Amino acid sequence: MDLKLRSKSTRFIFTSILLLYSLQSMAQLYVHGTIKGISGEGIPGVAVQIKNSSRGEHTDADGKFRINGLKSGTYQLLFSAVGYKNHQRDVTLKSGQNQEVLIVMEENSQHLNEVRVVGKTESRALKEGAYNVNALDTKAFANTSSDINQVLNRMSGVRIQESGGLGSDFRFSLNGLSGNHIKFFIDGIPMESFGGGLSLNNIPVNLAERIEVYKGVVPAYLGSDALGGAVNIVTKGKGNNKLDASYSIGSFNTHRAALSGSYTAPKSGITVNISSYYNFSDNNYWMRNNPEANVKLQVIEDGKFVVKDRLRRFHDGFESYMGQIEVGISNKKWADVFVLGLTHTNTYKERQTGATQDKVIGEMTNKSHNTVPSLRYRKDDLFVKGLALRAFANISNDKSVVTDTSSRTWYQWNGIPDRVNQTSGELNVNKSITHLTGGNALAQLNLNYALTPDHMFNLNYNYNASFRESYNEIDPYNHSYDRSNRLNKKILGFTYQQDFFDSRLSNSFFVKHFGFSGKVIGTDSSVSKEHSSYWGYGGASRFKLTEGTGIKASYEYALRLPGLIELYGNAEEVIGNANLQPENSNNYNLGVFFTKRVNNHTFFAEASAFYRNTKNYIYSMPALSSVGGDFSMYYNAGGIKINGFEADLRYEYFRLLSFSVNMSYMNAVDRERYVRGTNREKITYLSRIPNQPWLYGSTDFNIGKSDLFGKGTRLQFNWFTQFINSYSLSWSKLGNKSTKDYIPVQFIQNVGITYSLKSGRYNITLESRNLTDQIAYDNFKLQKPGRSFSLKLRYVLSSYNLFNY
Repeated sequence: MDLKLRSKSTRFIFTSILLLYSLQSMAQLYVHGTIKGISGEGIPGVAVQIKNSSRGEHTDADGKFRINGLKSGTYQLLFSAVGYKNHQRDVTLKSGQNQEVLIVMEENSQHLNEVRVVGKTESRALKEGAYNVNALDTKAFANTSSDINQVLNRMSGVRIQESGGLGSDFRFSLNGLSGNHIKFFIDGIPMESFGGGLSLNNIPVNLAERIEVYKGVVPAYLGSDALGGAVNIVTKGKGNNKLDASYSIGSFNTHRAALSGSYTAPKSGITVNISSYYNFSDNNYWMRNNPEANVKLQVIEDGKFVVKDRLRRFHDGFESYMGQIEVGISNKKWADVFVLGLTHTNTYKERQTGATQDKVIGEMTNKSHNTVPSLRYRKDDLFVKGLALRAFANISNDKSVVTDTSSRTWYQWNGIPDRVNQTSGELNVNKSITHLTGGNALAQLNLNYALTPDHMFNLNYNYNASFRESYNEIDPYNHSYDRSNRLNKKILGFTYQQDFFDSRLSNSFFVKHFGFSGKVIGTDSSVSKEHSSYWGYGGASRFKLTEGTGIKASYEYALRLPGLIELYGNAEEVIGNANLQPENSNNYNLGVFFTKRVNNHTFFAEASAFYRNTKNYIYSMPALSSVGGDFSMYYNAGGIKINGFEADLRYEYFRLLSFSVNMSYMNAVDRERYVRGTNREKITYLSRIPNQPWLYGSTDFNIGKSDLFGKGTRLQFNWFTQFINSYSLSWSKLGNKSTKDYIPVQFIQNVGITYSLKSGRYNITLESRNLTDQIAYDNFKLQKPGRSFSLKLRYVLSSYNLFNY
C-alpha cells in the first residue's frame, strides 16, 4: 500500500514539474522574420546572432529564421552572410508579444571572402539535435566532379560498395545495415517515387545544398519503412534567383554536366525552377591480374589458358540524363509555394558482368526512361499561427527494355567470345527482350503545428502504390514472363517534440503505423498480403551540458517490408524470392558531441555507439541455383545483431585550412544458433554477414587562400584518403584469405585543386581519383576503376533580376 502511494506521489510530482516547465516554456517569446536581397528574393544561410550572446540561427532556403526561448527585453540582432554587407536591427519584446522583422541586405562583393559567418549552420544544428544524424553541407564539394554517392562515402558509418565505374550498381551500407534497409529521399520525398532513373550515383553534388544521414532511428515525418536509417538530399533553395552550371571531362571518356536555376518575379510571384544533369562514360578502364587477392585475368590463346597482366574493360558504357522543370507561384496569401513539375529521366547501360566478374558479358543491354508529373504545395500559418502544411504528389511511369539475345555462351576479358549457342542468352536460359513496366503513385501530406516555440506536433501521411509487370518480346505467348506484381504501402506517423531549460533539453517521441497489401507472383509461388498492418515507435533525446557540448540517445522499433525487386527480381542479375518475410529491428544509439571555438580556431568531436537487433534480416548472395556467379538472390537470416561505434574529429582554422578524420567499426553477426526446426547448430552461427566491410575510415585535408592572385580569387587544395580493412565475401567462418572469398586491405587516395575567380562565380577544378592506382574492389570483388583524372568548369550566378512585373 505504501509502495502504491509512493508511486502515485512520484507520478504526481513528476507531472507537476513537467507542467511547470511547460508553462514556463509557453511564456517564452521568440523573434522571427525574413531576410531578402534588393531584388526581393529570400537569402538562405544568413547568420542571425543576438549580440553579446551565443544564441543564433541561420535562415532557411526561403530566407526565413526564428530564434526561440527569449524573454521580455530589447535585443540587438546581427545579420551577416558571405557576399552581403553586415546589418543590425534592435528588437524589443514585450510580454505576450512576439516580433517579426523584415531585413533587406545589400551585396558586398568586395569583401566576399572576408565575412565571417557566426551562429550555426543548418547542418550543425541537426548534428546537435536529438537524432543520431550526420549532416554535411555540400558547398565544399560543389566544384568537384563528385556525385552524391562519392560525397556520402566520406561520412562515418557510411560505406558505398560500387560494382564498377560511373553508373554501376552500388550497395549502400549504414552502421552495418545496407541495401534496401536504407531509404533515400529528395527534399523529404521518397526517391523511389521518381523511378529507377534517379539514383545517388547519377546526381551531381552541386545540385544539392545539404545531405542528411539518419542512423538507425528515422524521424516519422520522413514517412518510410526504413529499417537501418535514411538519407535525405536537400536540394538548393528553390524560389530564389540563381543559376548554377557545370561541365566536367575525365578519364575513360567520362563527361558530366549539370544545370540548375530558379527565378521568382518580385511582384507577381511567378516561380520557375529548372534542374538537369547528363552523364556519359565508356568505363573502359584496365582490368588487372592480382595474385595477392587470388584474382587471375585468364584468357584462352591457341587452346591454352594464358594469364594477362591487364586487359581493357569493354561493353560497360553508361549514359543518363535528367530534366526537371517546375512552374508555379509563391508568396501568396493562400500559398507560400504552389508549383507543378515534370521530371524526365533516360538511362542506357551496357552490362559487363554477372553478380561476380567470373561471368563476363559482352552484348547484354538495359534501356529505360521515366516521366514523372508532380505537384508541390506549401503554406505556413495555415488558418492559425504556427500551423504549416506541406503537400506533394507525383506519378511515375518507368519503362525499361533488357536485351539478352546474344548467341555467345560467354566472353573472355580480351573481348573474344567462346562459342555460339543458338538458343540461350548470356544470362538467361532462353534469349529474351524483356519489357518491364513499373509505375508508382505517391501522395504525401505533412502537417506541423507549433503550439509554442517549445512544443511542436507533426503528422505525416504517405500513400505509395507501385506495380511491375513484364513480357518477353521474343516469346510473347510464354505466360511465365507475364507477371503482374503490386505493392501498396500506407504509412502514418505522429511526432511530438518538446524543448526545456532554454532548449538545453530536447525530446522527440513518435509512433508509426504501416499498412501493406499486394500480390507478388514469383517463379514458383505467389504471395498475397491483404491489409496487413504493423506498428513502429521510438524516441530521441538530447541534453546540452554547455552550448557546444552534449549527449544524446535514441531508440526505434523499426520495420521494413520487402520490395518489388527483392520479391520479383529485375530480369537481369537478380532472381526473385517471393517467400521473403518482413524484417524488424530494435535500434539503439548513444552519442556525445563537442564543439569549441577559440578565435579563428574551431574544434569539433563526435562519437556514438549503436546496437541493432534485427530479425528476418534480408541479405543478398549469389543464388544457390546459380552457376558461375551469374545471378544473386535475396534471403532471410533469422537473427542478425549488430554493434559498433564511430567517431569524427575535425579542426578548422577560419578560411585557411581544415583537417578531419573518422573511423567506423561494426560487428554484424548471425546470432541464430540453430537451424530452424532442428537442434543442429548453424554453420554461420557467430559469423559476420557476407560481403560487407566492418572496419573503415578516412582523412580529409583542405587548405586554401583567398585573394592570392587578385581580389575575389581563391586557390583550394584537397587530399582525401580512405581506408577499408579486409573482409569476407561469404560468412566469415567460411571465408579464407587464401581463397577468392576475401577482399584485401585497401588505401585509396584522391586529390583535387580548385581555382576560383570573381568571388566564386567562375571555378576550375582538376582532380585525380585513386591517385596511387591501387587495385580496388567492393561488391563481390568486382574491380573498380584505377587512377583517373578529370577537369571541371563551373559557373555560379547567385542573384539576378530578369523582369520587374
